Formats: sequence, C-alpha cells, structure tokens
Amino acid sequence: MGALSLSNTDERCTMTGKQVSDEEILNVFRVSSRPFMLTSDVVDDVAIEERAVQKRLKQLEEEDRVKYREAGQAHIWWLADGEPTDPVGTRDARLLRVAMRARRLTSMARLIATSSGSIAVFVMLSYLFLAELPNFQIPFYTKTEVVELAFIAAIVTAASIVIWGALGVTAYVLPRIAANRTHS
Repeated sequence: MGALSLSNTDERCTMTGKQVSDEEILNVFRVSSRPFMLTSDVVDDVAIEERAVQKRLKQLEEEDRVKYREAGQAHIWWLADGEPTDPVGTRDARLLRVAMRARRLTSMARLIATSSGSIAVFVMLSYLFLAELPNFQIPFYTKTEVVELAFIAAIVTAASIVIWGALGVTAYVLPRIAANRTHS
C-alpha cells in the first residue's frame, strides 16, 4: 500500500482516510481511462481501506463532486459535471497530467504504427503480385523506389511501436509513482 514506513498513529489516520485529500481521491477518477469506477478501483489507488473510501465518496457526492449509482452489489462512481478532468490540487498533479497526456498519445502512436505497417505490407504485396504479371510495368515508380517506400514505412512502423510502448509504460508507471510518493 505504500504506508509501510508510517507510525501506528499515521497508519491509523491513513487507513481511515484522514491524510488523503479530496483532490487525491478525485484525481483517481481524473487519470482513469474509464468514465466510471467501482469503489474497489478507487481503493486500489489510495492508501485507505474500502469503508473509508466509501465514506469519503459519499461526502464528495453530497458536495456534488461525484455521482453515484448502484448496480446490484457494485457501487459505480463518476465525476460530476463541472469537475476538472485534469489532475489538480496535489503535489503530484503534474505527474498525473503527464500520464494522462501519454495515455492519449498512445492512441496516436498505435494509429501511426498500424497505418504505416499496413502501407508497408500493401506496397510490398502489391508490387510482388504485379511484378509477377507478364509484360506489366508499374507506372511512375521504379522497382527501387517501391522497395524504398516500403522500407521507409517499415521504419516508421518500428519507431511508432517503440514510441507506443514507451508512452504506454509512462502512462502506467507515473500514476503509481505519484501514489507511492504521496503515501510513503
């Protein structure tokens, strides 16, 4: 949980939610890629026990900062309209904002990787197929130019995959670093 080095008094306060700010709880929603969260999802990202999280979320609901619905045994929460969607109010809010941007950029990197990979495959397969036809010449391009185009697309694909992975790791690791720094 990250609260291993706390004294008994500090640990009791953390477990009951006294040292976790409202913004830290709300930032869990802000950095999540999902629009809705279960109480257990919030518990996973703050250093307080489930009952304390439920109590704090109920208080935030009374203040109209989060909304709530029950679905069977599950308690589903989401940010209320008008709440900031970027992390704020904690010393690690900047790390959380960077993580959010990294998560958004992973989609773009994935799109570039799949698009350029598809182009590379299409160009090479088209060329190989057309090159086998008797008396067929590819207009406007030489054989070397087609191979170069496919090679460039393959390089862009490889670079995009590396960037996609790096952004994904960043989006995963930074919120955990922020949580550990806050609760250590």
